[in-house]
Amino acid sequence: MDLKFSVIIPAYNAKQYIAKAIESCLSQTYSPHEIIVVDDGSTDGTAEFAESFPSPVRVIRLSENMGLPTARNRGVQASTGDWLAFLDADDWFLPEKLERQRRCALENEHAVLIYTACYTSRDGVEAHAQFNPPAVLEKMLRYRCAFHVGTVVLRRDAFDAMGGFDPSLRVDEDWDMWLRLAARYTVKSFAVVPDFLAVYQITPGSLSSNAMRMFNAGAILRNNQCLYGTAGLSRYLWRRRISAFQHYDTSIALREEGSPFDLPFIFKSIALWPFPVCVLPMKRYKVAAVMVKQHLVKRLFG
Repeated sequence: MDLKFSVIIPAYNAKQYIAKAIESCLSQTYSPHEIIVVDDGSTDGTAEFAESFPSPVRVIRLSENMGLPTARNRGVQASTGDWLAFLDADDWFLPEKLERQRRCALENEHAVLIYTACYTSRDGVEAHAQFNPPAVLEKMLRYRCAFHVGTVVLRRDAFDAMGGFDPSLRVDEDWDMWLRLAARYTVKSFAVVPDFLAVYQITPGSLSSNAMRMFNAGAILRNNQCLYGTAGLSRYLWRRRISAFQHYDTSIALREEGSPFDLPFIFKSIALWPFPVCVLPMKRYKVAAVMVKQHLVKRLFG
């Protein structure tokens, strides 16, 4: 049975690296039905460059920069495939990605979403990103975006049922989508190909690399979508655990950025939830001790 995969590539001033993204789609061992590049108001010639690629590449131009959620939604609206694949302009697929996901879809007829493992690439150095298997997905998805958008193929009717990505979100729009899908279909409808089949490039200076902005932007999800299916005491406890993890995770990122706010964040994490559970291991206390020591050394020795 043939499945039609529509690959949606939102692009904003991406001329310098979008070729690798498009070529990775054209090189798939199972060819995509279409590759739709959504030029999100670029000013560097991204649209003209993308238009130089052969069919099945198509380019849609937005008159102004609308952001990732809107760009992806516009791409889906223009697509005709029954499965949707999402690829950011600076990321790329490995050759067997769509073929392996097609096989998985045929073997799991009730799946609405199929994800894979992925690599990260920073300054040309690739590493294995954390992989979350289905067994931990129910809990893990509440704490963090458990898989990267570039690893996902999503059944079109499920996307339509969700009303697309939330255009009001400038970050975490993918995590928001996975949470809403889990609330509607349960994570049992998420299938996985546990191999590394996509590459996510970490770009310094991007919004996702700014810890404080990411923490503030994630407040809506922490207090709403992450708590799906909970009520009463259970909801209260989940909210504290999730907030504790977000404070801990942010404290690590703040330390890497050299921010002085890493210590208040990890102390807040411990105050919210002092017990070890799931993604809140006892090593938080060791990390906190290291942070205290570093701050004391700075104060004493400048």
